[in-house]
Amino acid sequence: MARPRRSFSPEFKLRVVQEVENGESQASVARKYDLSAHLIPLWKKAFSTGRLGGEATGGPSVAELLQDQQIKAEIIQEQAQQIHLLKKALALQNSKSPSASSLSATNALPSRSRKPAK
Repeated sequence: MARPRRSFSPEFKLRVVQEVENGESQASVARKYDLSAHLIPLWKKAFSTGRLGGEATGGPSVAELLQDQQIKAEIIQEQAQQIHLLKKALALQNSKSPSASSLSATNALPSRSRKPAK
């Protein structure tokens, strides 16, 4: 029985094309994502002509996809730096007051007062 027709987002197509352009073989990428091998050359051609995105159907262009990908990478890098700093601050705080780390989570949170019932 034939498999139902699948559709792929422009972001996914761009990722596949980039993997092939970064040196992976088309066959290995096709196996990795369970794709028909004939799709990758079609997507590569669409990418080279600037039509990999959904411009024809009102979707993002390749340039917009690349810009979006760059912005997301910058956000991820910034968040990784923030996590690193927070871990260092937590380690520093725990090294200064070892008894603070033994507090339970419920004791560390402020208590909520209930409003009296009317």
